[in-house]
Amino acid sequence: MISVVIPTYKEADSIQEMVQRTAAALGGSDEEYELIVVDDNSGDGTAELAEALSPGFPVRVLRRAGRQGLATAVVDGWGIARGDLLAVIDADLQHPPEILTSLAKSIRDSNADLAIASRYIEGGGTSDWELSRRLISWGATHLAASVLPLKLSAVSDPMSGMFMVRAAAIADAKLSPLGYKILLEVLAKGRIENVVEVPYQFEERTRGSSKLGLCQYGEYLAHLAHLSWSTGQIGAWVEYSLVGLTGAAVDLGLVYCGAERAGWMAIWIVPAAAQMALVWNFLWNQQVTFPRRTPASMAKGKSLARFLLYERICLPGAVLNVCLTLLLARGGMRLMVAAACGVVADGVFNLLFKVPAIWRVWGLRRSASCQ
Repeated sequence: MISVVIPTYKEADSIQEMVQRTAAALGGSDEEYELIVVDDNSGDGTAELAEALSPGFPVRVLRRAGRQGLATAVVDGWGIARGDLLAVIDADLQHPPEILTSLAKSIRDSNADLAIASRYIEGGGTSDWELSRRLISWGATHLAASVLPLKLSAVSDPMSGMFMVRAAAIADAKLSPLGYKILLEVLAKGRIENVVEVPYQFEERTRGSSKLGLCQYGEYLAHLAHLSWSTGQIGAWVEYSLVGLTGAAVDLGLVYCGAERAGWMAIWIVPAAAQMALVWNFLWNQQVTFPRRTPASMAKGKSLARFLLYERICLPGAVLNVCLTLLLARGGMRLMVAAACGVVADGVFNLLFKVPAIWRVWGLRRSASCQ
């Protein structure tokens, strides 16, 4: 049975069409289903309009006092659900309800723990978003994957508001979300091994108004910080960062010994030092940061392939390091100062753009896409 939770706050303009379209979509499948509308005391008749449909549709309404947030509404809805598959979808029709049947089929067919409706795989999209909105969405998605790479590195759209999860996968999880991104909580705390993603086209809102504001963005950042701490991800980050610092010391030490002490040409020692630091970082992360966190992925015989992938991902940052160092030195800057600038640029570049891909080298979670 599928239990679909629809969290609402002042969605009177769309709630009845949402219920009707969701029922029509799931009614054409072989699955039993129920719809649970969780309303945060909207005051505009949202709850009453949903309840008016109960004679013709399997819909229940859970009323909550005050505006308590989308993510907690989903958790409360799941608390009264009867299905073995738990789903969530927004009430504003930006998520096409018809995708729910694809999510259910993909999770059943692949025996996955979680099926996510994704905007960022082939076949998905974001309608006619302006560049600024695309950048904000990309930034929020990349930030989440960078803060929680152990949990999110293999998921293309961790910010999705439409997904379906097996009830058993979160049965023992202590879900305590903050804000509106419940999927982050599920990915971070659930027993999620296999994930499947289904493409969908995010539609522009045509009714009602957006509920997002500065408060919700602040809650999102606080939620990421809380998950980083509660899942132990912060410990992995400390180890990863310490390895990176030792790699920087190796780089600078080799430049000093080779160029300053031995008199070798900078054009040879600088790229050699960057490469040795890259190898150093890989070996220590292989031995220290990831083995106990991803035991299934550390099978013997995969080290070379893993290193080559790591090398390819980190190469742009290393090239930036070498080019900046040589350029600054050629401009008259002392070589060691230039090398320090190159190392910092390399680290910042990887931190801003490469963290999820680097951590994915160790096969943190398997994800597949279904067209």
